[in-house]
Parts: sequence; structure tokens; C-alpha cells
Amino acid sequence: MMRRQNEGFTLVELLVVIGIIALLIGILLPALNAARSMARTTKCAANLRSIGQGIAMYVAEYRGYYPAAYLYKGHKIVNGVQQPDKPVQGYIHWSSYLYTNKSAQGDAAYRSLTGWDMFQCPSLDNGGLPPTNPAPETMMPGQERDSSCSSTYFDEQAPRLAYTVNEALCPRNKMTHGFQGKTSAVSAYVNAGKVKRSAETILATEFWEDWRIVSEVGYGGDEQQVVKSHRPVHGFIGSGGELDLNTITPALGRSIQSVYECQPQHARVPQVGAGQVSRLQWVGRNHGTSADPAKRKTNFLYADGHVETKSLDDTFSPFQWGDALYSIPALSDVLKRN
Repeated sequence: MMRRQNEGFTLVELLVVIGIIALLIGILLPALNAARSMARTTKCAANLRSIGQGIAMYVAEYRGYYPAAYLYKGHKIVNGVQQPDKPVQGYIHWSSYLYTNKSAQGDAAYRSLTGWDMFQCPSLDNGGLPPTNPAPETMMPGQERDSSCSSTYFDEQAPRLAYTVNEALCPRNKMTHGFQGKTSAVSAYVNAGKVKRSAETILATEFWEDWRIVSEVGYGGDEQQVVKSHRPVHGFIGSGGELDLNTITPALGRSIQSVYECQPQHARVPQVGAGQVSRLQWVGRNHGTSADPAKRKTNFLYADGHVETKSLDDTFSPFQWGDALYSIPALSDVLKRN
């Protein structure tokens, strides 16, 4: 009786199979990566659309006005003077106005990431940026609180924030002259009905993925690990190069330009640390598979409530960051429409 030989693959056959598998992986992996990226982009866009719906409800409830980007806790104006003049109790951020469970949970809401999904984006590490003065439970490694805020307080802000508003529509907490002097430009609430071309005016967008993009020295001279995620972005630059538009003095002939008018003031790649030339460097370019951030895309929420996914460059011509700097009336009439 003949012995049956064991059947098996030869070395050549194994190499052929391995080669075929490698080829299939090479073909399928980019498609899978692109599909995952598209899914994340879609989720982030859906969250931003929900934020738009929340802001619309706020506007309807508050006589047609957009919320402030942030206020200091205890904010009030007494005899023309804004109090307090520093965020000793932290910030009240626009995201807290939209959080439906805040009244039931109180401060506990800011000690946990649970329930804040709408403000996060899966394309960003950790879902988003931490507050300037977070609760201890939500602080990021390497982050420092602003020393002007008492350690017993923390910001009323989404513990992880992927989105930021446009300062042209949502003012900063600079409502009187006490912050930058009596000749500075002060902020004011914006009535949504005054915004021209609402379908072409950006209301909110995404942050860049690295939280250090918005870090700087705090009130107490802290190292540049104080995260200014409460601040909005904007598409303007002062004639003296100012990015903090409330420091501009209109009486001295100072004015503003759109970033589009003064390119190369617009930097196409986000820059962490000193040397930023535009607040738009904070804007995320988080979507797509390109290694070049300038070639990636961002989600933008418009004042009429719709969301678009496109590159930052696509927001410049026509200019989509506001026909006017509505939130700073003294500077709102110096813009030229491109």
C-alpha cells in the first residue's frame, strides 16, 4: 500500500498568498481610512448643527440676541463700570447656555465629561479642548489654570470643547471701557436680525486639535499653558496688527481689515505658541487624510443654521466672517466688502 504524502503549501505559494494579501490591504486601507474620516466629519457636522439649533432657541428666548462668547461669573455693570474686572470666579461660556441638564446637576455637570457629547468632535484628540479653569476631574495633563481665578471656582463650560463661535456675532466680556482704557472699542450684544447675508456668515466652527493652539500667558504671568478656549475666533486684524480687537482706539484713526484683505496675515497652517498672525489660526483643519493641514477641511455653522464642510480658504472670497464686526459697533463701519 502506497503511503500518502502530506499536502501543504510550498514556500513560493506562501509568498504569493502573502503578496496578494498585502496588495489587498494596500488597496483597501486607504478606502477604510477615508471612510472612517468621513464618518468622523459627519458626526462633527451633526454636533455643530445641533449647536446651531441650540443657539437659535437661545436667540428666540432672548429677544433676538446672540449669546456672549463668554462672561465673567457675577457679571454686572454698576455706574458704567463692569464688575468684576477679572474672572476671579471663572467664566460663563456660551456652551453652558445650551446644556439642558445644567439646572438639574448644578456644578456637578462641569466635573464630568458625561452629557456633553454635542460639544465634542471625534476628529479631535480627547474630543476637544479643556476650559481655561477646569474642575480638577477634567484638567488636561500639562495644563495650568489662570491664577486670577480662585482655586475654589471653575468655568461653566463644556469640559471638552471642539467648537468656537465667531466674535463678529458673539461678543467678548468687554462691555465697558474699564478693560483697555477709556478710548478702547467696547463690545455689545448682537441682534440676529442685523446680520446681513446670514446664509453666508459664519456663526461657529471647530477648534484645531491641539489645545496649545489657544494657550498663552495668564493674568498672573503663568507659563503658556493657560488654555484660552473660552475666547471666540474672528476674521479681522487691526490696522496696527491687533488681534485683540477691543484694544483698538478708533479715535486715533485705528481701524480693522478682514484677513482676506491683508493676506499673508492669514496663515494656512495652525501655529502653536507665539507668532500667530490671525485668530483664524485657531480654526481646525481636522478632516481629511492629507498630511498637510492646509489641504484638510473644517465644518462651519452659518447664521441661518446650515453647516458646510470645506477648507478655511473657501471662507475668504466672498468673505464669510461678517460684513461688519457687529459685536464692536465702533469698528463695524470700517470694513470693505470684497
